[in-house]
Amino acid sequence: MSIKISLAKNGESLGAITVDEAVEIGRRDRREPNGPFPLVVRQVGIPMRWIVSELELIQMPRASFRLEPVGTKQWKVTNLHKTARVSVRDVCDMIEDESQILSFPATIQVHGTPFPFFVECLDSGSDAAKDIRSMKQISSPDPQNSDFSVDPQMTMTHFSVNRSFVDPDQQLKVVLEWIEHAIQAMQRPVASADFFSGIARTVAKIIDLDRAEIVLWDGSNWDFDISRRFISPTIERVGQPSISMLNEVLSTKRVVVYPNPNEHDTLNMSDSVRVLRTAIACPILNMLEDGNSIRGVLYADRNLDQARRRGTVLESEKKLIEILATAIASSLARLKRETEVITYQQFFSPKITEAIRRDPKLLDGDDVKVSVLFCDIRGFSRATDIIGAKAAMAWISDTLSELSAIVLDSDGVLVDYVGDEMFAMWGAPDPSNDHALRAAMAALAMMDLRTKLNERYGSSIPGGVDFGIGICTGEARVGNTGSKQKFKYGPMGRTVNLGSRIQGLTKQ
Repeated sequence: MSIKISLAKNGESLGAITVDEAVEIGRRDRREPNGPFPLVVRQVGIPMRWIVSELELIQMPRASFRLEPVGTKQWKVTNLHKTARVSVRDVCDMIEDESQILSFPATIQVHGTPFPFFVECLDSGSDAAKDIRSMKQISSPDPQNSDFSVDPQMTMTHFSVNRSFVDPDQQLKVVLEWIEHAIQAMQRPVASADFFSGIARTVAKIIDLDRAEIVLWDGSNWDFDISRRFISPTIERVGQPSISMLNEVLSTKRVVVYPNPNEHDTLNMSDSVRVLRTAIACPILNMLEDGNSIRGVLYADRNLDQARRRGTVLESEKKLIEILATAIASSLARLKRETEVITYQQFFSPKITEAIRRDPKLLDGDDVKVSVLFCDIRGFSRATDIIGAKAAMAWISDTLSELSAIVLDSDGVLVDYVGDEMFAMWGAPDPSNDHALRAAMAALAMMDLRTKLNERYGSSIPGGVDFGIGICTGEARVGNTGSKQKFKYGPMGRTVNLGSRIQGLTKQ
């Protein structure tokens, strides 16, 4: 039983074809013949293709839907695309791989496209085939596309209408849908388990790819992780991304696409690339350094699937992948900054945390003229033996809090607490000309604090509350004086040693 498929736009007929075998309908593949469209092409080993639009109509999938006979009296329509919906009017919507038996006449609509398809059943005794063969023949295919041929027995009607089918409003709609998908993918928390896999899924689905993943570079090796990958359910076996493409991105810092239309020599291509229809590798730059080092690669590819003639990545698709790669780079930089701030907050005061956030090189260290202060709480060990550890802990915590407030109020930096001694600094990270005066004024305020603390604890602390304070001004190396596991921002050198010894002399 034969059927007639007609294509229309805004009420005008764009073409028709009569078939009695399976036919796939969709947008032209880059390697398929040029128009005028619509046209029929054949390739050995795959179903007949009816190409209804040029490459620019990106909302029409390359493989949209298939019509095929079922038995002798029925025809079936199947949606071939992962994301684009196909509807049989007044019957149902179909997602990927869903099918519907047609009741004639039928109207099939690919959502997002400006034209419907009308399917009519022709009686087996009809001489429609003769009528069709008398119509205008299809133009010859592009000689560069020798893998394809136009079926000499298949003909179709052409009309003097706009055959580009490029509707600016529809194009804008598709672009906005791309942006919406991209925004949704990027709104996930960067530290979440599905941040990378969500982006990979978005790339694969909206550009109709078989695999997409984010591969990170640790400085010496490529880091592959399945949690940063999306694989189409139709793919049975998946190897690693092309190492040759990843390494080319690493060396050039540019997008690498296979096949490259400007390079015809494929002798050096690895086997992992030869089995692909197309692949793209886009650099994810390290924005926290010089902006030109590689943090990773957004990689995606299509398998060499003979059942679906999907061509190379389009320029518009390449741009979308570049935008997503830039967004990933920005998100990774933001995550690193946030992680560092959280880490710094565990060890540094808010002032130091903010200074390091502005200039991470502060941790590397620099020679700076500073004033240091050591304040020792007298008699702490003896008092602990008498009042007990619980009461001593409350006392020392309250006292150090009062002393720390004086340092912060005078724009000083709390460097460390060593048992019953506090270590503070002025003059870094923000330089000042009066850091020595600020340290001296802070020391006087601490001595005045003894009166208030003795009123609060004098009756319970043997000998009362007293301090020993040593101050020294001079040059010191200021930076991370701790370790990678436990940061400590402060000074180191002779000035620090001398300040500590001066504090010790106050005991004499």
